[in-house]
Amino acid sequence: MRCLIVDDDEMSRNVLTAMCGRLEDITLVKACASSTEAMSVLQQHVVDLILLDVEMPGLSGLEFVRSLSTLPQVILTTGKMEYAVEAFDLKVTDYLLKPLTFPRFVKAIDRARQLNKAPVQSTSEEIYVKSDGRLIRLELNDISYIESLGDYVIFHRGVQEQFIVHSTLKNIDEKIRHQKFIRIHRSYIVNLSKIVDIQETNLVVDGKILPISRAHRSTLFKEIMTL
Repeated sequence: MRCLIVDDDEMSRNVLTAMCGRLEDITLVKACASSTEAMSVLQQHVVDLILLDVEMPGLSGLEFVRSLSTLPQVILTTGKMEYAVEAFDLKVTDYLLKPLTFPRFVKAIDRARQLNKAPVQSTSEEIYVKSDGRLIRLELNDISYIESLGDYVIFHRGVQEQFIVHSTLKNIDEKIRHQKFIRIHRSYIVNLSKIVDIQETNLVVDGKILPISRAHRSTLFKEIMTL
């Protein structure tokens, strides 16, 4: 995993750098002294994991997380417990208290590894997809439809935005089937709230005409009648 350290304290940066150096699968991109420096690095590099201090001059760690349009795995490091609730509301991977210990650090990294391997992670209102080396948070309400493409799926957000993910439509269907998404064809899952027109054999979502297969037609129309 490609890792970025962000901490204004030099000693903490050195400790984290040393710990990362003990793990063969961690590649340190850079150790930054501020959120501003980290933002500059993220414009040039894709990272899988950020080891992030909470209390820093200027932009705090929590404010930094909120500013990111795409969210890699984030492990927060801090000397205080008081930020824990807010941190997990932001869906961070883990929360480490200083002074850091190597066993606890390894446990957090293991969790990040497992999450990084999963192409799709979902909650009740959002889904995290790994696309183009980034972990991207998508609001379920913003997704128009999902299209199968062999061993990949394409998440369509609006007319122009697409996110290609290494997964199967069956896997996606199992994760979001209770969120007003429905399978209409072997190649398509649609957001019911995005349907603007529907016929017996096809429907329209965001100006795109999608086929309705005979196998899924009955289930689709039953679901629509309950809305």
